[in-house]
Amino acid sequence: MRPYFQKMDDFGKEVKPSRIERATPNREQLATVEADIAAQVAQVQQAGFSTEQINKRGIMTIWQRLDYLVDPGTFLPLHTLYNPLDNEEGTTNVIDGLGRIEGRWAVIIGFDNKVMAGAWLPGQSENILRVTDLAKRLNVPLVWLVNCSGAKLPEQEKFYASRRGAGTPFYRHAELEQLGIPILAGIYGTNPAGGGYQGISPTILIAHKDANIAVGGAGIVSGMAPKGGFDTAALEEIIAKTREFSDSPPGTVATHFDHTGFFSEVHDDETGVLDGIKDYMRGIPAYAPKFFRVAEPAEPRFAAEELYYLLPYNQKDV
Repeated sequence: MRPYFQKMDDFGKEVKPSRIERATPNREQLATVEADIAAQVAQVQQAGFSTEQINKRGIMTIWQRLDYLVDPGTFLPLHTLYNPLDNEEGTTNVIDGLGRIEGRWAVIIGFDNKVMAGAWLPGQSENILRVTDLAKRLNVPLVWLVNCSGAKLPEQEKFYASRRGAGTPFYRHAELEQLGIPILAGIYGTNPAGGGYQGISPTILIAHKDANIAVGGAGIVSGMAPKGGFDTAALEEIIAKTREFSDSPPGTVATHFDHTGFFSEVHDDETGVLDGIKDYMRGIPAYAPKFFRVAEPAEPRFAAEELYYLLPYNQKDV
């Protein structure tokens, strides 16, 4: 095949000046659409607290973690504007895409800890299913950056119910692992309930020293109302129970690293967690491009700018 591709005739031709002149309004319309999309993406990226506010707390944002984890120039974001239930936050609160980590491709997804500390929002599980479907189809690792404060309780009926609701991603994790597709997770912050399940279902869990995952016990039970409602006595009882574990919340490193063994590694620094993920990614088999490449990569023959004059803004104008 190599001689064929090396000697094959070039195809395509330059766009004529007359075409460029005629299609200039088309180019301007497409540029307007691109600018609008870029503005919407920026709005999602800036949702919630600012980067400075998050950094003052001594933690990194999801975007900073991605910048550190993913090989430069390889992250391809997906579903950034996906918000099927029109959340007022403007996002499903997960950021995802394809990227290379230590030279190996992975599907990467993380909770946006700038928005309600990464809480579950309506439509989020549908977003997660799209991502896990992609890992299944491509047969590449799924890498999680977990930082989930729980759920937006006033709207929980919108994401816990149905067969594609918030429980389904955990089932999907089991499917991926049965297929031999590894799931790596970096665990940050407090992750109760659903956030906790998201933490314990992957293959490898690497945690920050201050992280915890709690899927039961006093941390969750204390928030329930066994009498079907709250009164002063019940609230005082909840406060008393909360004080009992405030200094040592359930699901800490002491539990999940020292006893249960859920955490494979624990790191003092946030970047240490990401370095741990990189180390595991290096241990995953991968083929070098030379196995498949028949010719060296080259720049396109024609400038990408010319596509503006070829792709019609009006799809009926062909």
